[in-house]
Amino acid sequence: MSAKFSLRDRSPINTSWVWKKKLLRFLATACFVGAFFVFVCPQISRTTVPEKVVQTPTENITITAHIDCEPDFGVLERLGVNKVSQYVRREVVAVPSSSDVPLTQVLDIPLFDQGSAGKKHPDPAELLQEGCSIPSPVSLQVPRSSDNVDASHFDFGVATNLDRLSESLDAFAHWAGHTRTRIFALVEPDKHVPQVLAKANKLGINLFVTQSEEEYQTRYFSLVSHLAKNAREETRWSCIIDDDTFFISMAALVEAFEKYDHTQPMYIGGVSESVAQIGLFGLMGFGGAGVFLSRPLIEQLSKPEVFHACQQMEHTGDRRISLCVYQYSDAHLTIDHRLRQLDFRGDATGFFEVARPPPLSVHHWKSWFNADMAKLSQVGEICGDPCLLRKWRFADGWTLTNGFSISKYSSKISPDDTSMELTWDSDHSANREAFMHELGPLRDKDQGKITYLMTDSFVEEDRVRQWYIHRNSSQGDRVLELIWRKQ
Repeated sequence: MSAKFSLRDRSPINTSWVWKKKLLRFLATACFVGAFFVFVCPQISRTTVPEKVVQTPTENITITAHIDCEPDFGVLERLGVNKVSQYVRREVVAVPSSSDVPLTQVLDIPLFDQGSAGKKHPDPAELLQEGCSIPSPVSLQVPRSSDNVDASHFDFGVATNLDRLSESLDAFAHWAGHTRTRIFALVEPDKHVPQVLAKANKLGINLFVTQSEEEYQTRYFSLVSHLAKNAREETRWSCIIDDDTFFISMAALVEAFEKYDHTQPMYIGGVSESVAQIGLFGLMGFGGAGVFLSRPLIEQLSKPEVFHACQQMEHTGDRRISLCVYQYSDAHLTIDHRLRQLDFRGDATGFFEVARPPPLSVHHWKSWFNADMAKLSQVGEICGDPCLLRKWRFADGWTLTNGFSISKYSSKISPDDTSMELTWDSDHSANREAFMHELGPLRDKDQGKITYLMTDSFVEEDRVRQWYIHRNSSQGDRVLELIWRKQ
């Protein structure tokens, strides 16, 4: 009993001693915490950039103190933005001009902030506005465009597989949708052809798919006879393309080919921008830019004895076409310098930002470099194809290349300067001189240029929303949203 009693003993003496120990521990802890706030916290406050963390439905997105509004977190998540140092939204009103407008227009208003026009080098990350939006919309003059384009005298052929064809339809819809042109595809056997045809029909594309077990290079050249066999009365031009060939404007393409005589055997295309590529494959129309054959020529190449002889050539598809033309006809390559193969890699901003008329076609836009042409072209729903890649220079030093980028150069460039900034990486060890035959005059890369690249765009009822982003993983991404609407 005595042992049990001692375990339960709660005498006043024992209680006093326990509380003294607790008091000593509390005082020691309080002193430690106080020292932390006195000596350590001031150092943190002097070195840490103020930030606030906002919880999105799926992850944390860090918003710096420069932003006094709540951005669209769903969009930021989709664009892969984890930290934001700037978010600005501005409305753009497209005003069709009754007269010709220059390729580059110089404006007397700033892009980012009304108070920044007088600053020599305003930093948009330091600019604050009420909420995310700059209240005053900016009106931009755009060329008038024709709504209806009849391209029924053009047929296009592509050799690919069904998955890649399906992926290409959104881009094809921009130039082939509702224009009465036709696209003939030779693909490997696939049970999902009906679904792809249904998708094309929904996009307004006249697509005809033929399944073939021929290997790719053979299937590519087979497009020559396939297009000839399917020509209709109005067919003037048959064009062989790659599944990543993109035409900026069907209206511009139709207009450009008015100067060519479709009643004669004509072979029209674009050569590579790189002499190294020409050295490898020869002087020919490169397939990614589009190889155009007039009706008399494609009928000549499709004669059974000619077609069979050419099909036996051991060369790639577009080279096989060129050698067949040279060997079995009197036609020679007519180079149209607005048909672009784009044989370069990496940073393509110099090509797209140059103050020259837009190309008729582009290639390699989702492989050798990244420029989402399907997204780029969506603003045409508001301002028409002629406004794509148009340029506006704002008073605060920023230049908008519509659908592609917003850039500020480290040195002043005249609006009349048509030189192209050499931003890309070469292929096959090509040097600067290797690109001058097609892309010159060239200028050195601007190492101090700041660029926002157009990352996403979509049509939303009667407007188009674009997001331009300047990526910076350490300081945070800068985001500019432009909302286009008609006047």
